[in-house]
Amino acid sequence: MYRALSTLKGNLVVSCQAAPGDPLDDVAVLRRITLASIRGGAGGLRLNGAACIAAVRGDTNLPIIGIKKIYMDGVIRITPDFAAAAELAQSGADIIAVDCTDRTWSGGIPWQELIERIHNELHLPVMADIATREEALAAAAAGADSIGTTLNGYTEKTRHTDGFDCKLLSSIVAEVDVPVIAEGHISTPADARQAMMNGAWCVVVGSAITRPASITVRFANAVRNSASARPVIGVDIGGTSIKAGLVDHKGCISFPVRIPTTASGGRETIAAAVIQAIDHVLISTREAGMNPAGIGIASAGAIDVEQGTVFAATENLPGWTGFALREFVEGKFGLPAYVENDAHAAALAAMFFGPARSLKSFAAITIGTGVGGGFAVNGQLVRGRHGFAGNFGHLTIRPRGRDCTCGRQGCLEAYVSAAALATEYRQRCGPARCDGDAADSELAIAIAELARKQDPIALEAYSALAEYLAEGIANLSNVLDPEAVFVSGGLVEGQTWFIKDVEKRVEKLLHFGSLRRPHIQISPGGHQAGMLGAAAAMMTHYE
Repeated sequence: MYRALSTLKGNLVVSCQAAPGDPLDDVAVLRRITLASIRGGAGGLRLNGAACIAAVRGDTNLPIIGIKKIYMDGVIRITPDFAAAAELAQSGADIIAVDCTDRTWSGGIPWQELIERIHNELHLPVMADIATREEALAAAAAGADSIGTTLNGYTEKTRHTDGFDCKLLSSIVAEVDVPVIAEGHISTPADARQAMMNGAWCVVVGSAITRPASITVRFANAVRNSASARPVIGVDIGGTSIKAGLVDHKGCISFPVRIPTTASGGRETIAAAVIQAIDHVLISTREAGMNPAGIGIASAGAIDVEQGTVFAATENLPGWTGFALREFVEGKFGLPAYVENDAHAAALAAMFFGPARSLKSFAAITIGTGVGGGFAVNGQLVRGRHGFAGNFGHLTIRPRGRDCTCGRQGCLEAYVSAAALATEYRQRCGPARCDGDAADSELAIAIAELARKQDPIALEAYSALAEYLAEGIANLSNVLDPEAVFVSGGLVEGQTWFIKDVEKRVEKLLHFGSLRRPHIQISPGGHQAGMLGAAAAMMTHYE
């Protein structure tokens, strides 16, 4: 291995560059920034242009990764030809970084040829700047001496990336035999630490250290948007209970409360329960000296998010259709409010606080009194024209089957819900074991606990639900083909075996299921997913 690369192992490399027209775009200024970085503990440098490299070379023996940025066809290219590489080598660069993405452009030479010429004529190692796993594998196969994740997020294929991609880093480390250098979107010491823990040879940090304008923007936005950093109250209105709590930007919940919805009493009774739940949280937060920025509300039913009204709701929440929920809550508490469908909120919880943060497409299903759903495409929640998008509970799985609250027959919700679980259990147990007078919601909670204790009849009831749920997920998978499906709700929380059973059944039902194996898991938010998603909706709307 080249000595320069060996020296970089386990070190921080500081990229000292300035954009054209930036007040720092001056060789003497950049030299001083570089000297300050060295004094701070930099173990290597990444510098742009022969003039800057030559100026710094006399100050230090630290390894220098040399690049030459050139605008070609309207985008930046990194060291696109041999002349640029030779100029960097002559100025004192120890390693030459080369753009090894699969983009094509006029002029220059193929990067595979450039790597070979740098090796044979300049006798220097090459750092391949890439954006994707496939580009990394191709660069390693072509003889690159190290791979840098530098361009992830800066090419057309990866422009959706807005943070450091540890998953990409880990996948490359596992598949190549050369050092993998973490670079691009590393903005905090925590990011750098995480990169090293995921197998990085070394870490390159630029803007977060050496560009005052970029650093200032981050702080200025934090100050101007300080209100958005305050926690918000998240409320989840379901057919059985109303959950509320104070949620911060990390998804931590404080002062949680749970109050019966008493939906049979209609709109006034439900609204009173909502006020009671929010009051409980507000009293606790104010006693703790905290001031929530607003109230996020997740409600069953189709929601007009622009108006904050309930566009339509089933009889699980009688009288709820047409209710101006946002106006009602804002009028009661004098705080800004935002209303979201509860299943869409569960999807938002996975996007903002859970494993869907790194996914472009996924579906979320909530199982409780009814069955709701939401899905994202290209990282964006899809609501549909009337807020009905993702209404998976009303996919038909049994034509002319059980009656559903929507007025149709055979819907998924009629077979997978608290009432459905209670029905399956009652059909399998004798009168001595079943409390025929127990409400479905109460019995379902008891069955869930029995299943956790491996009660055979409870497990049979869950197995029946697994068959129905698998059919619903197979249907939505054939339409959406999501990267993952997240399931939430009190009935599935802690029932890992149930989700694995559903996953196996879905694979058997899917067309080419063995080639496109489903990824189904319990949403980390569990029964609090609606509350977390409501808070996330409020936070993003407020910002």
